[in-house]
Amino acid sequence: MLRIARSVLVLASVLLLSLLGTAVVASAQTWHLEQFDRTSRMCVQQGLDGRTHASYFIFVVSGKWTTDLEFGMRDLPPGWTATEHHLAPGSNFHDSDGSINVNGFVGVQGSASVPMATYRAHIWVSDGTVTETLPTDVVVTTESWVDCMNRG
Repeated sequence: MLRIARSVLVLASVLLLSLLGTAVVASAQTWHLEQFDRTSRMCVQQGLDGRTHASYFIFVVSGKWTTDLEFGMRDLPPGWTATEHHLAPGSNFHDSDGSINVNGFVGVQGSASVPMATYRAHIWVSDGTVTETLPTDVVVTTESWVDCMNRG
């Protein structure tokens, strides 16, 4: 009976330590998806002629990561698609003057004939445990590109 009790205590200790180890690893995230001074914006001049619009959004991941960081976009206008890819393990830190390298971009494309609106999309980056998002706007309008980009 004493042998069984010891086995149960050892097993419980191993399980508890593995759970604590997982919590420590999950909380040790050292990378972050950085917010720009203002929300990234893409302006698309609406057209009912079936044109396709394609462009990309840039983003910055700062810090250090030891596994691939998967990324893509969600909440795009109806029928739009985005590339999904990854950043290989690495690091990206601010220089002494505060600058940092842009290290990611997501390509998007879709029909310019979607209803006029401002679509709040999101860039996402994930290490498989933690996912961070960054808001972006896809503005479908009749305004000129210059006027659209200068407002907001």
